[in-house]
Amino acid sequence: MWFVIGTKQKTERVPNGRQVERRCSSCGEVAMFYERRAVSTFQLYFLDVVDYRSRIVMACGACGTLYGTDDLGAREPTPLQTFTGAAEQVGSALASGATRALDRLRSAVSEPANTRTTEREATDDPLADEDAALEARFKELERQGARVRIDGT
Repeated sequence: MWFVIGTKQKTERVPNGRQVERRCSSCGEVAMFYERRAVSTFQLYFLDVVDYRSRIVMACGACGTLYGTDDLGAREPTPLQTFTGAAEQVGSALASGATRALDRLRSAVSEPANTRTTEREATDDPLADEDAALEARFKELERQGARVRIDGT
């Protein structure tokens, strides 16, 4: 079995964030730098699973290069710490999902079969009440002995 895992980083501009005009060391242009929030995300099969790091950065308006700021005053975690934290979050999410699935399975097994069917019909079919009334009417007609001919004669 193959597992496709990865990470991605997305940024979004901070509303009413700081703006500073500086020279970018990457492209050499004097440009406006904008405050942005960078979020690193752990992915499984190309789907976002968990955001494991968020930080404030300044982005060059000319080339888009991101520069870290010391707003948070925290040391950057090592890649191993980052992966371990993301793995713990993914594991706890999987465990809670598995627990919920097992609870649903236990409740479905413990309920009588006719209760499950009527609850499922009531929630899945918006016309379940009309179907039940129609079924009751057909049973009443059968009890009375009425027969309906379909061939038109």
